[in-house]
Amino acid sequence: MLTIDKKALEYAQERNGSFIVKTISASGGCCDVPIKDLSIEFLVDFKESSNYKSFEYKGVKVFIEKYLQLEEDILIYQKMKLPFIGSIFGSKGISVKYI
Repeated sequence: MLTIDKKALEYAQERNGSFIVKTISASGGCCDVPIKDLSIEFLVDFKESSNYKSFEYKGVKVFIEKYLQLEEDILIYQKMKLPFIGSIFGSKGISVKYI
């Protein structure tokens, strides 16, 4: 079940946008092994893609990259709000699948 915490939900409803959860990767380490992490973005005009699973919570859409591992309970939350940068979001229940 997907939930969005109060602050993140209000942020999204005020701006009429969607959360997009995807992987970012970079080479790193001594063996040049790709390192992957999650990125949670908020976008106002996101075009749906077949690469994402679509969820909705109280009128706010959340698009999660298909290749990520999802637990039963998923949470999108606002980590912090920084001046000049804006809100930074996080997630629980979503992880990167290493092949």
